[in-house]
Amino acid sequence: MEVFVARQPIFNRYKEVVAYELLYRDGSKNFFDNSISSSKATSILLINSYFSIGIENLIGGNKAFINFDKKLIETDIPLIFNNNTIVIELLEDIVPDKNFVEKIKKLKSKGYTIALDDFVYDYPYNELVELCDIVKVDFLSNSKEDIVNIIKKWKKDNKKFIAEKVETDEIFKWAKNIGFDYFQGYFFSKPKIVKGKCMKINNIHYIHILKELNKKDASYNKITKIIENNVNITYKLLKLVNSKFTFVNEIYSVKHALTILGLKEIERWISLIMIQDLSNNSPDEIFKLSIFRSKFGELLAKNSIYKNRKYEIMLMGLLSVIDNLLEEPMEKILKTLPLGIDIKKAMLKKESIFSDIYNLIIEYEKGSWSEILNYTKKLNININKLPNIYFKSIKWSDELFEYIKNAKHD
Repeated sequence: MEVFVARQPIFNRYKEVVAYELLYRDGSKNFFDNSISSSKATSILLINSYFSIGIENLIGGNKAFINFDKKLIETDIPLIFNNNTIVIELLEDIVPDKNFVEKIKKLKSKGYTIALDDFVYDYPYNELVELCDIVKVDFLSNSKEDIVNIIKKWKKDNKKFIAEKVETDEIFKWAKNIGFDYFQGYFFSKPKIVKGKCMKINNIHYIHILKELNKKDASYNKITKIIENNVNITYKLLKLVNSKFTFVNEIYSVKHALTILGLKEIERWISLIMIQDLSNNSPDEIFKLSIFRSKFGELLAKNSIYKNRKYEIMLMGLLSVIDNLLEEPMEKILKTLPLGIDIKKAMLKKESIFSDIYNLIIEYEKGSWSEILNYTKKLNININKLPNIYFKSIKWSDELFEYIKNAKHD
C-alpha cells in the first residue's frame, strides 16, 4: 500500500535548507484533508515518516518540524522520538492549561525544541510564547505593522523566528531586514509529496508484544521499548489506559503504564487494541461481542473457582471472535498466539480446565438453560447472580465500545 508525506523546506538567511516541515497527506494530491482530526493526522504522519518511508530519507541530517495538538502532547507522544530529530510544532489553536504548560516544560527539560505555529500579533497566551524556542509568524494573517511589533516584542532570549508563507522575493528581503532568522513559503518551494510503501498492520506486531508479556522473566524496560517502537499502538494504549475504564487517573508514558498497572493489566489492554485494529473492516457487532465476552468472562471468573485466573479467562473471551475477524480457522490462528495450552484447548472445544467457563460464556448467549445450570454447578457459581453479572458486562462493554468508537473521530 502506498503512503504519502508532504515535505516543505525551511531556509536560513542564505537560502540554505536547515530543516523540513513534514505534513500529513492521504494521497498524491497536495492538500490537507480537513475531515481528519489533528491527532490522527499526526499519528499517521509519524507512522508513515518513521516506519514506512524512513525519517532519514525525508530529512537527511536536518530536523523535522511536526505538528502536535494538545492531546498528543498530554499523552507524551513526542517523547517517543529523538530530540535531535524533531521540532515539536504546537498548533496555534491550543488553549494551554496548567497541565499542558507542565508538559511543555518537561519536554524542554529533556532537550526538545518547541515551536509555535501560525503566530499572530494578538495571540493571547504569553506564557506559552515564553516557553517556545521558535516562533513561526504567519505573513498572510498579520499586517506588516503587526509583524514588526511581534519582532520588537518577542525577539529576545535567543528566540528564533520563522517567516511563514513568504511568497515573493520582496517579502523575503523585507523579513530578513527586520530580523527573521528562517523562511518558509511558496517563494522558495511548495510542499513536495514523497511516496513510500507500508506493510499493512497485522497481528504480528501484537504477537511480539504478547510473547514478551507472557515470559516468566518479562522485563518492563524491554516491553516498553517494543511498544514504543510503534506509535500507533503506543497512542492507542495510552488513550485507553487514561480513560475511565481503568482505576488509574492519569498515565504519563508506556513505562508508567506498565509499572503502575502491572504486566497482566497491560496485556489486557494490548489484546483489546489488537482486536480493535483487526476489526476495522468488520461489522461493529463482532468487536462489541468480543468486548462483552471479555468482561463477562472476567466477572464469571471472579464469582467462580477460577477467581485467581481471571486474566486468562478475559483473554479467552476477547479472542473468541478472532477467527471471524481474520477469516481463518481458529486452530491455525492459535498456533501463532502465545497463549497457554489450557486457553487454546478450551477455544478449540477440547477438554481443558477452562472448558466449562468458556462454554458457559457461549451458552449463556444462546439461552441454553439446562447447559447453563450444569456449568454453574461445576464452577460453583451462584446461578441467581448470573443476570446481574450479565447486565454489568453489557453496560461496561457498551460504554467502552462507544468510547473507542468516538475516540476514532477525536
